[in-house]
Amino acid sequence: MANALDLAAAQIGLNETDKKVALQDYLTTGGANLDPQTTAWCAAFVNATLQQSGQQGTGSNMARSFLKWGTEVNDPQRGDIAVFSRGDPNGPFGHVGFFEGYNPDGTIRILGGNQGDAVSIASYSPDQLLGFRRGGGQPAPGQNALAAPAQAPAPQNALSVPRYQYNNFQLDPNAFRMV
Repeated sequence: MANALDLAAAQIGLNETDKKVALQDYLTTGGANLDPQTTAWCAAFVNATLQQSGQQGTGSNMARSFLKWGTEVNDPQRGDIAVFSRGDPNGPFGHVGFFEGYNPDGTIRILGGNQGDAVSIASYSPDQLLGFRRGGGQPAPGQNALAAPAQAPAPQNALSVPRYQYNNFQLDPNAFRMV
């Protein structure tokens, strides 16, 4: 399963004009079929990224839908979701992206879509912050959150001990012996 932040970072530079086809392909591949020149797409970008990283998003193009996604956190880590107000703090509009960190002046760095009509890193005032959210590892429909471990081979004789493999990690039980 790909890391959502790394996947999002690989899209930096996609935009609504000269990279529109690539941007639309990325959004569509992640389940968001829209025209980024006519529809606000920050939530679509986050949802598409989550989908392509094997997680379930909100399925909504409304940024504030992420206020009900995952778990609220007060100590954000890189890759958590940050939700901001846009206009009226109590209104329906907002902005959403991946938390990148804090700037020395206290502003919040966000990797997101529809920032200057492109996928970019931009800074937002903490006064606009509505909340940070951390995913619970919800798998996207049709995907497993974790791949099942490979089946252990049958022992060849009473002295052989099977090796267990989980993703790219292999455990050799013979390496852990009591002496």
